[in-house]
Amino acid sequence: MRRILTSAGALAAAGLLTVGLTTSASAATGQLYVAQDGQTRVYNNPPARACIKSDPAKGDVTFTNRIDDYAYLTDALCQRLIEGPGDPYLRRGQTRTLPAGTSVMIRA
Repeated sequence: MRRILTSAGALAAAGLLTVGLTTSASAATGQLYVAQDGQTRVYNNPPARACIKSDPAKGDVTFTNRIDDYAYLTDALCQRLIEGPGDPYLRRGQTRTLPAGTSVMIRA
């Protein structure tokens, strides 16, 4: 009985340490750059599920991902992934130029 209680106590302590050491996934760390019409906007540590839109009237947009996660390339309303050549993701360190009106949604 004593061995069982000792084992159960050790497992409980390990579980508490694991829960206490994890961090929440509420925001990405780093910067997302959006360049359009000669201007660059920088988004520092964008929150999860943030929809970062480009202006549909200002020409092509260039997204540069410097956050610690990938982002989804979406339509203007962040409702569906873009279709076309390549995949619909913007990985860390990746830069892509896309048509005006394209948006980026930060992974949750």
